[in-house]
Parts: sequence; structure tokens; C-alpha cells
Amino acid sequence: MPPTTDNSREVRPQRQRNRAGCATGCLTIVVLLLLVVGAGWIFLLRPYLHNIAETQIDNALTAGVQQIPTTLPALPTGITLPPVPITDNAINNLFVLSLAPNDPIKNPSAQITPDGISISFQAYGLGNGISLKPAAQNGHLVATNVGITGPFSLIMSPDELTPLLNRHLADAQNRIKYSIQSVQLKDHEMDLMLGNAQT
Repeated sequence: MPPTTDNSREVRPQRQRNRAGCATGCLTIVVLLLLVVGAGWIFLLRPYLHNIAETQIDNALTAGVQQIPTTLPALPTGITLPPVPITDNAINNLFVLSLAPNDPIKNPSAQITPDGISISFQAYGLGNGISLKPAAQNGHLVATNVGITGPFSLIMSPDELTPLLNRHLADAQNRIKYSIQSVQLKDHEMDLMLGNAQT
């Protein structure tokens, strides 16, 4: 008997890949990657970088405040003190004294204008800026209208920077032991009108 062949096997036609299905799969992978990167930024990288930046700024401001003399003379009641001028050169000199050569913040430069104080600096080679308007509120010097530009704004917001600045302004005011009655901003100079001596 001749051998029989089994023709019962069905040949299945190969499925053709659908372009829409391929695009959907690629889009799903891209969306998942974006979610993973976004979660990594929010929960890991940003808090880490924020902590480093906050520590650097805190250390620099603490060192700057330590440079302020504490031996201002006490004056009798009723005598008005002349305005205390603070120039942008004085602020820049505080930066030089406060930052170590190996700090990631480089080339800080302050400029005082009638509109406020702007500070430009480089962090890891990238240009950044902080702007603020000093004001006297209830005898205290405070930073208002704080703004941040550059990549630094990704790791610290103005709402996070303002309390840090105000804490150090309060420390500086405690060193001079006088209340601040008013602040006048001019080109390259900020004049502080001092009030009564604090106890």
C-alpha cells in the first residue's frame, strides 16, 4: 500500500502586523517611560537636589550674616539715626567671603536697582537668577516678590526660598539690634532707616 499523506494540517495564514497596533504599543512604552522618569524626578532627584541647594544657600547666608558687626552703638531715645547704606559691592564681597572655591555656586553677582535686588549666579555651569524686593514690615526686614529664573527654578520655588531668606534677614537684624523702619532702593544702593534699638 502506498504511503498516505496527512493533508489534515491546516496552514494558518500569518497575521500581518497592524501599523496602528505597533504605534499604540510604542506610545504605551513612551508614556510608561515618561511616568517612570516623572516619578523619579518628583520623589527622588528633585528632593535630593533641593536639599543640596537649600544647604548651600543656608551655609552661604549664615556665613554672610556672621560678617555683620554686632557692635553698633546704642543711641539715646529720640535721636534719629542716618540711613545705613548697603551697596551691591558690599553684597558681592559677602558672597566672596561666604563661598568656598569648591562650591557648585560660582560667580554670584548682586545688582541693586529701584525695582529690587537681582542676584545672578552659575550652578554647575548653568546661569540662574534670584530677584527680590526688600521691604520693612512691622520693624523687620523681609524679602518680598521673590522670583527664580534658570534651571534652579526646577529644584526650588519662590515659596520655598522666601522663608529661608527671611530667616537669615531676621538673624542679620538680630545682630545689629535695631528695628527697620523703611527701605529705600536706589541704583547700586539700598538704604535702611533704623528705628529703636531692640532688647
